[in-house]
Amino acid sequence: MDFLKKYETFIYKNASQISSIESTLRSLTYILPGRFDDAELASEALFSTLNLLGIYHDTILTKHVASLPPTHRPTSSPLNRYTRDWQNSSMAYKRIVMLLTVIQYTEVLVEMVVQKKWGQQYKWRVITALEAIKAAGRLGLMKLTNNRMLMHPVHTERDVDPSTLADLAETQASVNESHWIGARTGSTRLQLSAVQKNGKSGKGSDVTEFLLSKVLTPDVVRRPRDLVGMMNGVGAVGEYLFILRPLIYVLAMRKYGQKSWYPWFLSLTIELVSRTSIRHFLKTSRANGRATPLEKDEMKRRLWLLLYYVLRSPFYDQFTKERLHNFCESTSKKPLISLVGGIVRDYQPLWESVYFYTAGS
Repeated sequence: MDFLKKYETFIYKNASQISSIESTLRSLTYILPGRFDDAELASEALFSTLNLLGIYHDTILTKHVASLPPTHRPTSSPLNRYTRDWQNSSMAYKRIVMLLTVIQYTEVLVEMVVQKKWGQQYKWRVITALEAIKAAGRLGLMKLTNNRMLMHPVHTERDVDPSTLADLAETQASVNESHWIGARTGSTRLQLSAVQKNGKSGKGSDVTEFLLSKVLTPDVVRRPRDLVGMMNGVGAVGEYLFILRPLIYVLAMRKYGQKSWYPWFLSLTIELVSRTSIRHFLKTSRANGRATPLEKDEMKRRLWLLLYYVLRSPFYDQFTKERLHNFCESTSKKPLISLVGGIVRDYQPLWESVYFYTAGS
């Protein structure tokens, strides 16, 4: 326990430097594939470790941010407000989120290790099991949230600038001088003189900028759970299809083979039907016929996921592979662009052999 406390203190006091190191190492994982034997495995192991460690670091930073005066706490993103509200109210939700997060960050590594150690047959068994676990977990989240659309990612993201945490000791020490506490409500508020002191000129413009930064937007005023609306009927069916699509796709590939067009068309059809159903529900069942900002962002993300279909067999084998090869050859002798072509060339074998690289699940 003492070690963990010391580690948390170290992370908190050096948050900015740790964040920079994480970003640098994470960037390194994108250029490692193809550089030496088992470079892909080493790269993915590093990437998974950094992501899981980053989640732990986020919990440390979040805990310390909570000790800041209310006026000094950064505003959480709508996604974090929504996710944190459900995690705080349901232990089952929190545990499922943790399980899905661990799988999300380790599934590629697990697939690579199983394929290397035990071969293709065991690899597809593990892939099927992971997709089944993810589908069950997401169905559980949907039930716990009363049929709300699943957001990505399911865990909270880091929305705190580590560089702003360095002055916590000074901030806490000066709370009595720069803040006042309401006698009736007990709320802590920043004094007007402190607002002017923080500005360079101390003029009224600093007060105006401060007040503008505190303007409440609709998403800030709205209750966290209202940031994503409940769905029923055709909307809920569409969400169920989106959740089950990866598992159905894997089962179809195991039955008909990776080179068959049937699993590819089946998966694409389910994806399109799911999207159409959800959009129809949002348009016809909402009072204003509009999705919330979080729902719009999620629908845009799912639209981009359709690009993965050009990297999946048999479409990839018949159309995409040759074009990527020609692109890499044409850029091999051009400055700067050759770097992009080299990265694409190094990742091609991974797209062809590792399922989770192009699964979009």
